[in-house]
Amino acid sequence: MKENISFGAELPDVVLPGWPQSHRGMPNALARSALFNVANLRSAGERQYFKRTLIASTKGITLEYTGEELRQDDEDVFLQVLHLAKEQQVGEHILFTAHSMLLAVGWTINSTSYARLADCLRRMAVTGVELTMELPSGGRVGFLGSLLRDFAWREEVTGSPLREWDVSLQPDIVKLFDPQAYSVINWKIRLSLPPLAKWLHSFYSTHKEPFPHKVETLHKLTASNAKDLRTFRPKLKAALALLVERGFFLSARIDPKSDLVIVERAADRRRLE
Repeated sequence: MKENISFGAELPDVVLPGWPQSHRGMPNALARSALFNVANLRSAGERQYFKRTLIASTKGITLEYTGEELRQDDEDVFLQVLHLAKEQQVGEHILFTAHSMLLAVGWTINSTSYARLADCLRRMAVTGVELTMELPSGGRVGFLGSLLRDFAWREEVTGSPLREWDVSLQPDIVKLFDPQAYSVINWKIRLSLPPLAKWLHSFYSTHKEPFPHKVETLHKLTASNAKDLRTFRPKLKAALALLVERGFFLSARIDPKSDLVIVERAADRRRLE
């Protein structure tokens, strides 16, 4: 019989698991979905708003989302918030400076980036995520809530860049960090990648022995704004090649007959994780 973890259950020790400083922890259910899509910041235009919309996910995951469209820059910030949160009880205030967060996610230090960071945090604080994920063991994990519980800041001087920042997570998010439900992502590699390659890096970080996926499947899971597979395929090839260049994959190709994406992860990744 499958075991449900009920929403709102009290947890005796609400902490995230530890992971190396060089990596970031990510729930598999989010990385294996189109929640954080691959839209290019410069060309994608205005973000959509979703209301209890079913988000494309792999088999065994059901995810409904309410809120403004999320992209890879939002995932960068979310991963760093999770990283800061692992040192304390989930739900406690996470304090940091905007400057330190911008450095951590690799953004230029200027007023535009301060505003962009604030927008990311605001977006994730007013989301509604409802998901369930089946575990390899036969159980399930579930979560219902916002990606961030709240977000606040204080300016040192009126009109100055936002300096002191304060966010917190929903305590129940810890349920998505069951040992079988999350993976770790190499942070240095991720920050060196453009949006589509970032999504692929997160997705395949959740698979120690990846099995082939059709190009059509990855097109849906990335929520790419490429209008069709003919447009998407060369972009996918370039992203896969970049991940081989970065050392994440030993090999990656699209089979011309089956249109399956076939990749092999580097052995040192498996040893590390």
